[in-house]
Amino acid sequence: MRRWENEQYRYYNPDPLRLSGPTCCIWQGPTGPTGATGGAGPTGPTGATGNAGPTGPMGPAGTVGSTGPTGPTGPTGATGSIGPVGPTGPAGADGAGSTGPTGPTGAAGDTGPVGPTGPTGPAGTGATGPMGPTGAVGSTGPTGPTGAQGSTGPAGGEGPTGPTGPTGSAGTAPDDVFASYVNYQYPLVRGSQLVVFPDVTDPTGQIIQASPTVIALEPGYYLISYKVSAVFRQANYMQVTPSYNGTTHLETGIYFAVSTAGGSAAGSSFLILRAPAATTFTLTYSGSGDAVDGEINLTILKLRRAL
Repeated sequence: MRRWENEQYRYYNPDPLRLSGPTCCIWQGPTGPTGATGGAGPTGPTGATGNAGPTGPMGPAGTVGSTGPTGPTGPTGATGSIGPVGPTGPAGADGAGSTGPTGPTGAAGDTGPVGPTGPTGPAGTGATGPMGPTGAVGSTGPTGPTGAQGSTGPAGGEGPTGPTGPTGSAGTAPDDVFASYVNYQYPLVRGSQLVVFPDVTDPTGQIIQASPTVIALEPGYYLISYKVSAVFRQANYMQVTPSYNGTTHLETGIYFAVSTAGGSAAGSSFLILRAPAATTFTLTYSGSGDAVDGEINLTILKLRRAL
């Protein structure tokens, strides 16, 4: 490359081997003023991330810092479970010490209890002495108390049948003594005596209704029959107990039970009542629940039999 420059122009020959003449001539005038700076161009796209460089060598170990202050003591942890007991170790060898001197005798203890009496020895057989003289007869002592009465002896055998007596004149039999009582559409309330109303009364006064629940009876034998029925709305049982001679009698009562859906309950009983003294007769209802539409029939007949 060759360049020829003077004040007016410069010569530029891009090929120094060619010397026949300039290939290009550039006329360069004086340098003009610097133009204004153009605006910034748009940012170009971010280039791809380059490969990571190799890891540098490890630096030297730093010096050990001073020990920091002791932190507060943490809370005590829960006590652990007790471990199993270890096996018993072997017995140690007896010591080599000598036996010490005998101590002084202690004070005497309290006297022990008396032992049981020993068995009686065999009785000795001595010679029989001579009989002494008979003593004088003493005075008669006071009469002792009367002893308890002994048990009744066995009944004697039946005696022979006596002769038939003369036939008496025919008599008129007495009238029967009886009475009857009823009630219907009556509610049966637990623990209450049943109310009855007179149906047939006794004009002799031996069977009298003392109150709506009480029948008074004179002494004697009576044939009594009664019936009680009622309706339960749910599962229940009916228990009717008579009372006479001052006590209740379950053995002559009536009992009847109904199913879960309820229904009608009914029962009847017959008994012979022996009244050694005047007594009262009542009927008491003691079922498991109250009942409705109760019906009661009571008949009393006095028997011709003496007490």
